Amino acid sequence: MPYFIALCPTSDRIKPSFMRTILGSVLFVLLATNSFSQEPISLEFNEVALREEFSSQNENWPYLTTMENLYVPDKDEYFMHRRHLTNPYAITTNWKNNLSTFNILTTLKLGPTETEDQSVGVIFLVQGDGKGAIVFEFNKFKQYRIKQLVGAYYKFISGDNESKGWVRSSILANKNEYNEIDIRVNLPQIDIYLNGKFLQSFDLMDYKPGGMGFLIGPDTKAKSDYFYVYTTSDAQETADVEMKKDEESKSAVEQLSKMRYELEQEKRNLRECQLERQTAVTKLEDEMANLRQQNERLAMQNRQLHEFKNQVLVEVDEDVFLTLAENLKTEILKNQSLEGQVQIYKDSLKMTHIKYNKLKLALLDKAIKKAEQEKVIRDNKESADTKAEIEKELQDKKMMAEQAEWESKHPEAGTTQETPKKAENKETAQPPAEQKPVEATPLPTKVRVAQKKQD
Repeated sequence: MPYFIALCPTSDRIKPSFMRTILGSVLFVLLATNSFSQEPISLEFNEVALREEFSSQNENWPYLTTMENLYVPDKDEYFMHRRHLTNPYAITTNWKNNLSTFNILTTLKLGPTETEDQSVGVIFLVQGDGKGAIVFEFNKFKQYRIKQLVGAYYKFISGDNESKGWVRSSILANKNEYNEIDIRVNLPQIDIYLNGKFLQSFDLMDYKPGGMGFLIGPDTKAKSDYFYVYTTSDAQETADVEMKKDEESKSAVEQLSKMRYELEQEKRNLRECQLERQTAVTKLEDEMANLRQQNERLAMQNRQLHEFKNQVLVEVDEDVFLTLAENLKTEILKNQSLEGQVQIYKDSLKMTHIKYNKLKLALLDKAIKKAEQEKVIRDNKESADTKAEIEKELQDKKMMAEQAEWESKHPEAGTTQETPKKAENKETAQPPAEQKPVEATPLPTKVRVAQKKQD
């Protein structure tokens, strides 16, 4: 209030025109103070990070042609058409943004449409988890709004909830004219300019660098002339350092993953070796158990032989014992030989069965081929008989047609027969005349030869 009094003249009566001027100045100062409650970002964005003029297709910008989306370059412009009637769509660049300080310069204009809720804008700082982003958009009613994606819902930064964040502004260009959008970011501060004039500044805490692109409203057509991203030298160096750290971290993670994979492979190989060793140990233990059993059997046989010698052959001569032992050895060898021959016979019988099965398969194949050949011959014969019958019928029809044609050309050759009724009428009308003998009519030259009926 003292500041306002100091601006007033010293006269007792203030002129109305002067009062209006003073009130306007004060209101402007208050508005300016409210709009610039914090210093605007005054950095020099002189480093080009992304320059897109949509003159040709490249890997930095997506191009879609689907039932619901059409985003293609057209005459050095980026044409966007969202065909879905209820949901908007965000299309972001493939260029990865790792800058926390940057400047977006782009132009956008709405195309003709019959709907009222069409809108288009810029989406930026799209977080990696997809649960955070900032959107600046405008509609055809010269309204703009700024909103923040929080999870799956939007929070309005401009306007209020009743107006859904929309704020009317005369700064927006007229219909069918481009709006120049200037977004300056120096996290956590964000300044937004429209057509060279300041709109709003706000802070955004706990945000990291993220993707950027366009947000197209439902059933909306729009165009963009260019999309530039600038940054500062310091921010670029910081981003390069961060990128290098990320690459090194990524490389370290990949190496760690590779080492883990190799370690797992070695563990797997070690487990396989242990399994093989355990299998070998088990096999050796089984063989040792078999050897123990054989040794026990041999020991039992030795004990039985000693008992037999001690009990039965007490009075037998040593030569007789040796002879019996030789005979026993001979019998054992014969038994072994017989067991070998039996095994040979078993193998021979097995081979005979295999050959017998092969012979049966060969005979079956031969029988199948013979049956197939007979079927082919039978089908060919039936086809030939059917063809002959059809040709015979066609020949008969042809002869009948020739006969009818010949009779039509020689009507006097036919016998004239009258119906009984007509004959009675003639007899009543006039006396019978002298009848002349009728000459025989020659048959056509082609006569069907009688065919012998086949069974």
